[in-house]
Amino acid sequence: MIRQSKATKRNFLTGEAIEIIKEKPLKAVRGVHTIELFDALTGKLVERVESENFISKVMEELQRQAALFAFLTDSIRSERSIQYNGPLYDLARYDVVFKNPDMSWYTDGDFPMSWLVLTDYDGPEDPENEIIMRGRIIGYADRYNTYVGSDTKLGSLNTAESFAEPQHIHLVYDWPTHAANGTFQSVYWNYHYERNTSIAVIGKKYLQISAPNGYLFYSNIFIDNALTKVKNGKLYFMGKEVQTNKVAILVYDLNVQARTITNGQVYALLNISANYTYDDFEIAPNGDIYLISGSTLYCFGQNGSPKNIPGTSQTSRDYGYLLDLFVIVGQDVYIESRTSYTDDLKINRYNINDLVNPVDVKVIPRSSIDVYQKYCKGMHYIPELDMLAITVDGYTYFVDRTMLDLSKNTPVKTIVSNYSAMTYDTTKKQFIEIRHTTPTGPNGNDYTKHDVTIRPLGFIGARNLLPSPVTKTSTNTMKLTYDLYIDSF
Repeated sequence: MIRQSKATKRNFLTGEAIEIIKEKPLKAVRGVHTIELFDALTGKLVERVESENFISKVMEELQRQAALFAFLTDSIRSERSIQYNGPLYDLARYDVVFKNPDMSWYTDGDFPMSWLVLTDYDGPEDPENEIIMRGRIIGYADRYNTYVGSDTKLGSLNTAESFAEPQHIHLVYDWPTHAANGTFQSVYWNYHYERNTSIAVIGKKYLQISAPNGYLFYSNIFIDNALTKVKNGKLYFMGKEVQTNKVAILVYDLNVQARTITNGQVYALLNISANYTYDDFEIAPNGDIYLISGSTLYCFGQNGSPKNIPGTSQTSRDYGYLLDLFVIVGQDVYIESRTSYTDDLKINRYNINDLVNPVDVKVIPRSSIDVYQKYCKGMHYIPELDMLAITVDGYTYFVDRTMLDLSKNTPVKTIVSNYSAMTYDTTKKQFIEIRHTTPTGPNGNDYTKHDVTIRPLGFIGARNLLPSPVTKTSTNTMKLTYDLYIDSF
């Protein structure tokens, strides 16, 4: 059942009035934001916006899990200890807390409605698919805490005007003249004020992938997850042939409805020993394979023979102090080119036929991606959105490829496992993280297999697209009221 909800905006100085109709599902819970701007000198109301948010699907899933949790749990012994004595096999088909502890709303991570966040994202509401917070962050407020200070984004809960009742929660937040200045159009409830989480409550999938006979998965104990790429719906791993100890690139079809995948093929067997330490690899459109070891780049044909680095007469080339970011996008090749890990992030773009003379150089300031005294952990291309996913110190930043910049349509930084492969599900419109680890066998690590976790990135609690942008300046104070209505049983 669908109902109509009216969103309004009125500017009391210009006379501007906007009214739009949103379609909302007929549910027992709904939340409404009222935003008011005041003239800081006179206290006069300047602008008022009233609009209803949508509650994310993850909140419905949390309700389902809470019901299972309440019914099936025998006891809670401590904050992170759940006692369950029932039939685990039967329960395993429901991806709930007892099977996968890292999916638990109770045992891991803050609640998805812990922080109120204002961003400039203006994309349409998509309740069926939206799970990630996007845009430049303008302001935020902790759900239940007050604040007084100089932070330029942080607001404060107004305890005098807020109240909570069984059927109605009324929360009021205030921002002074120096905070939350800028233009915003989305209001989120999120687990954190400046980042998305990758704690997957729904949509997680576990697989075990086996290497082809005679092959092992390559292991670098420091960066095991780096040696994975997703291209054209296929998953590529670095491995090695047991008999010759040569580096191999293994490829798998991910469209297999099974928890155990054994359909691996050898994409290429390279004429180089696997005894070296390799940090990453990449595959060019013509099939060539590039290996990265420290700051050295190697090139091989798909037949396994070494090839000259384009623009040189050498099969390997040193690129300086750092080579943690390397990705090929069609005819463009992006290579990190910092000379010190105290510098701002610097990326050279080359033509794939000349990896000596950069076409251009882009410096991404620390205010956008902070790499000060940090090593980058890999870069992946998201062709569906023409974005680069740059991982730094446990966070992935999705940036526009052409500008190498963050924009209002860009997800805010996202917690990931360092070196995870990134892709995008066009059907569900979700960013996907692919992690893999080496399982332990009877005699230690079993390099014939990889345990793979595929999970969507980010879970918001709610989002509200306002009727039009709201601009707060240093001449305004701002009040935001959130009313959560819960129908009685």
